[in-house]
Amino acid sequence: MINKYLLLALFIPFVMFAQNTKVDSIAVLVTDRMSDVIGDLTSCSFKMEASMDETGQYGLEKRFTSYQVYLKGPDRLLVQARGDKSHKGYWYNGEHLVYYSYRENNYSVIAAPDSTLTAIEKIHNDYGIEFPAADFFFPAITDDILENFPVFVYLGSKYINGKECFHLMADNDKMNFQVWVSNDAYTLPIKFSITYKDREGTPQYNATFSEWNLNPDLPDVLFDFIPPPDAGQIAILPMQDE
Repeated sequence: MINKYLLLALFIPFVMFAQNTKVDSIAVLVTDRMSDVIGDLTSCSFKMEASMDETGQYGLEKRFTSYQVYLKGPDRLLVQARGDKSHKGYWYNGEHLVYYSYRENNYSVIAAPDSTLTAIEKIHNDYGIEFPAADFFFPAITDDILENFPVFVYLGSKYINGKECFHLMADNDKMNFQVWVSNDAYTLPIKFSITYKDREGTPQYNATFSEWNLNPDLPDVLFDFIPPPDAGQIAILPMQDE
């Protein structure tokens, strides 16, 4: 059953902008609503299980990473990540971001802008640091999809872990992006998949969300990093411009 908030979209046909371009109004409406719900949150937390194909000795190998993410207001972020290759954390408090390696017991402090989304974008551009599912928290996610993907369609109702979801797909020459959004009042992302068509072996990135907690009372101290005993401070250099 289609969410009552989106019922009217069923009667709006595909919008055809040009040859080989398809934009489905249902896909746009679902993404807009998801973005509006996330944008109205004062805080949230969630878990994410991700897998990424990487080139190994015998072809593509899957690497797994588990994330625990906490966000509060416009300027607080905490990410805990544990994977096959590393165990790390990121603390952002509106002034700086701290990267800490649990395995190496060292940390770096990076000056950052005073908003979470701006900080994520700048630190990614300057240092190549990836933040899990960051695109879902940018208000312009629908516009970004429409700008970069000539195909954006609704593929029907699917079930992920027993939950009914809207299945959306965006496609271009280099990438195929699919997302499953919960068919309920909150319309939150449940799973997404990226296929890199322009890379050898067409590797995939897959991620599943769980344990969404909306507007929890998160203390500010949660986002302040306290160095463990004997932890060493190191410097991270920004990437060099090519």
